[in-house]
Amino acid sequence: MYDRILVPLDGSPLAEQVLPYVSRISLGMGVPVHLMQVLHPVNEQMADPAHGLFRSSIDAGMHDQAIDYLDSVKRNMTGKEITCHAVEGNVVSSIIEESDKTPRALVVMSTHGRSGVTRMLMGSITDNILHHIKNPMLIVCGHREGEPELDTNLETILVPLDGSPLAEQVLPHVAALANALELKVTLLRAVATHDQFSAATGVGRIDGASGIHFQNFEAMAQTAGNQALDYIEAQEAALRRQGVADVDHRMIPGGAAHVIVDAALETPDNLVAMTTHGRSGPARWTLGSVTDRVVRRSGDPVLVVRTA
Repeated sequence: MYDRILVPLDGSPLAEQVLPYVSRISLGMGVPVHLMQVLHPVNEQMADPAHGLFRSSIDAGMHDQAIDYLDSVKRNMTGKEITCHAVEGNVVSSIIEESDKTPRALVVMSTHGRSGVTRMLMGSITDNILHHIKNPMLIVCGHREGEPELDTNLETILVPLDGSPLAEQVLPHVAALANALELKVTLLRAVATHDQFSAATGVGRIDGASGIHFQNFEAMAQTAGNQALDYIEAQEAALRRQGVADVDHRMIPGGAAHVIVDAALETPDNLVAMTTHGRSGPARWTLGSVTDRVVRRSGDPVLVVRTA
């Protein structure tokens, strides 16, 4: 499934909170790891040639310092094969350029990092990369000092599906991870409430003569519910055929974001796996909306697979 795990770091403990997940995936799936750090270009004003402080020497010193840091990280983590490099340039474009070298690479990043130019925050660096990268991304919500320790144990993959082929593109990743890491899979289907169904279809509960609309509403709502159940059970059976031993499903009324977050909060040790696009309408989950809310509110790592 993955040829490489790419891990951008900025030298902060928050960014390093991805490493336990990286090690487990690397060892479980037999995938090599590549650590990288992007250095901000040296400002000409930082150089002082009159006193022997040249830009080239500053660049070399920063590069050596970055490699020393990455080597220390490498020595303290486990993985199949760990390599590292440092590069000077724009953080977002440098990470995307590196990921493009291996289309089947998994990019793993924290939603937090060091303050300043190189920080990795949802809505800035991580969000920009997520909008433009073609690779799947594992986003880990790091905790700051004074916050509860991050639980890096994984037991269950929560998979929101909306019935669209686009949302289903996450399933090969789910099967591969579940089989390699021996994880349970729970498929989630957000089912429209009566009010949501009425708004989406234009069919009212009690409008019209002799309650005709009421009868239509109930019949249509029941049919939609049955179709959703048939669909999720078919996806569950497909995963079993791919070797996933422990898989179940949940049908939960409500909007997608609330369903995913509530399910994640109810059970510990989850990995949420979802695509960046789904079906249009009130239950869709799209990049920058549901994904952002799930990462921020659930506290679980989120695997995001970008669809065409």
